[in-house]
Amino acid sequence: MIRLETNEIVSIAKKQIASIFKMEPLELRFVNDFQGEKSLLNDDKLHLTNRHYWAKVMDCVFEDQVRPILMCEVLYFLRNEYLESDIDLEFSFDFSEGSIVEACAVAEVNFNDKTDLGKNEIAELIDFALALQDRQWFEELTEKYKELSA
Repeated sequence: MIRLETNEIVSIAKKQIASIFKMEPLELRFVNDFQGEKSLLNDDKLHLTNRHYWAKVMDCVFEDQVRPILMCEVLYFLRNEYLESDIDLEFSFDFSEGSIVEACAVAEVNFNDKTDLGKNEIAELIDFALALQDRQWFEELTEKYKELSA
């Protein structure tokens, strides 16, 4: 699992926007105008997750225009960067300071790289681990082989 913080997410979004739109964004700034999402406010804080797919989370400032960036677009940018992964994205906005809104984003990237090996494949890997004299890997494989044999 990879954990991405706000700066990394913004950096990836800028890179993807430049690649997709063939225009370099001057700035990505978090928004503070949540019309439909006001009902989600809890103690002056707003938390948006993957299921808030259509929420506007940022503005992308180009030289001659400003374009909204939706939650689904940020997910798309991250998925382009981390192929074949599951991404849990959360944006948090703190409205406790009035007109000054503090925003942060966090993404957890999980890869679908778990393989299911059979007893024969594990037995071959055990032999390979012995040949490499890799004790830790040998023990892990032996444990897995025992689980499959039970």
